[in-house]
Formats: sequence, structure tokens, C-alpha cells
Amino acid sequence: MTIVIPFLPSNLVAPNFKVTLDNVDYKIIVTWNISAQRYYVNVYGLDGSWVITVPLYQSPPSRAVNSLSYDNLRRVMTVELVAPPLWPIPIGSTGTMTPPGTMVDYYLENFDPTILNVKWRCLHINDTYFEFPLANDPGQINVLGSVGRYLSMVDGIFSSTLIYRNGAFEVSP
Repeated sequence: MTIVIPFLPSNLVAPNFKVTLDNVDYKIIVTWNISAQRYYVNVYGLDGSWVITVPLYQSPPSRAVNSLSYDNLRRVMTVELVAPPLWPIPIGSTGTMTPPGTMVDYYLENFDPTILNVKWRCLHINDTYFEFPLANDPGQINVLGSVGRYLSMVDGIFSSTLIYRNGAFEVSP
């Protein structure tokens, strides 16, 4: 279950809240760095021990899906997104866009059948299409959901995710 924590930015008081990451409670303190002119997310154990500090960065908004199709021969699901606004998001510090052939983690949300509602390692084809392997045909798609790209600020440290989007932190176990 995802927990949403609204974030009210402040340069005067460091907002803080408790979260559970990998079934352990931690304290998050969001600080403003005057030199970098940006916020940083600091993760501390409840005993005050420092775990990690990362810059606050925002995950892009989810995109609507235009169609899904399953290829029985190749055993892949092809996803067509609705008109590309700001996707794919820039990667690295060069500002270059995600090139075709790159493997990207996309999260499918609010689909029926619900078997699709998880993170998929996908082959990025272009701004509108991507594919992911699926052993069996999921059957008729009753509800088309959306696709998100979650940029977890604790990726590589925790299995849980801590993302920031739409003015709030989202924590998932």
C-alpha cells in the first residue's frame, strides 16, 4: 500500500516525517541547500544515525495508454502511449533523451486485468511505444490504465520506493 505525504516546502524549517522502508522505521528530514539552491532528502534511523542524503527530484506524471497488444509468437506486450508530452524523460546530466533500445522500468497502473499492474523492465522503442516480455496472454484488456516512471530516491539502498511527484512524497513497501 502506498502512503502519500504532502510536502510543504520551507527554507526556514526543515520539514520532517517518519516512513517505513523495508519494514524498518526511518525519519526523513527535507533540507534546503542554499549553495545548490535545491532541497535534499536526508534519511535517518530513529536513533539519529544518518543513512543517506540525496537531492529531491520529481518523478514525471503518468501517461495514459492508447492501446495494448500481445504478440503470441514473440511473447511480448506492446504498449502504445497517448501523444508524447515530456516523455521520455531526460537521463543523465547531458539532457539527452532516452534512445531507442534502452531498457527502462515502467509501472503500469489501474489496468484490468490486474496482473499488468506492476513494474516492468521494458524495451523503449520510441516516444510512443515500448514492449515488455509476458509469458502468457493476459486475455482481454477491459480497462486501459496509465504508465508511470518512478524515480525512487532510495533506489539501490532500499527495496521500498520513495518518490516525489504532484507535490507529495509516495512511500511504497
